[in-house]
Amino acid sequence: KELKEKEESLLVCQQVCKHLQEEVAEKERREEDLKRRTGRSESELETLKALLSQTEQEVLMLKQERELLKSRTEQLQETLRQKVQSEDSWRDKLEMDLAKGEARHKEAILKVREEARVELELERQKQQEVITKFQREHEELQQKIPGLISSATKSLRMEMEILEKKLQDAQMKVAEKDGDKEKEIQSLKRLISELEFQLTMEKSNNESFLDKLRKEIKHKSDELEKLTQEKTQLIHTLSQVQEE
Repeated sequence: KELKEKEESLLVCQQVCKHLQEEVAEKERREEDLKRRTGRSESELETLKALLSQTEQEVLMLKQERELLKSRTEQLQETLRQKVQSEDSWRDKLEMDLAKGEARHKEAILKVREEARVELELERQKQQEVITKFQREHEELQQKIPGLISSATKSLRMEMEILEKKLQDAQMKVAEKDGDKEKEIQSLKRLISELEFQLTMEKSNNESFLDKLRKEIKHKSDELEKLTQEKTQLIHTLSQVQEE
């Protein structure tokens, strides 16, 4: 009867030991799973940080392009201003040449009248033709000047309007890109903050759970060791009983 009781106790002890070993293996497997999940979350966080850095680099490049476009626009405006000044200078020079031509023409007429009084009739017709031709050319030139000035001014204005429109379009595009990038950066920052918070909470929970799990494993290990000792003792006692 005592031998039978010892064998039953040994069987129960073996079953408890097996159950505890299974629980310890399950706890260790859950701990490894938590470590893998934590590593995966950290990898995702690093990827998002790299994406944020890339986005910030793109924003910096867009700002540099905007500054370059602004500098180019200022250069074009300066070039247009110089062209306008050049056109104004050309118009003043042309008017001055016309005035000098008129003055020289008047001096020539007086000089011819003084030197050619005797041949006044013959020379008058010739001079009249020359005067008429010169006047006609002068009138044609006077008529052409406003048209040339108007055409040049109109061309410059059209070019200025086109450049201003291109500048406005470019500024709008740059502003839109800046706005989109800023929104994307804010979204990524919020997402990273949320993930960092979730990761922190998950790490805290995992650490708490791991601590609890370690304590349970230690407790189970102690129980297992104790039961192992009891098993050994029972086996020893059973051996003694069998010998008796």
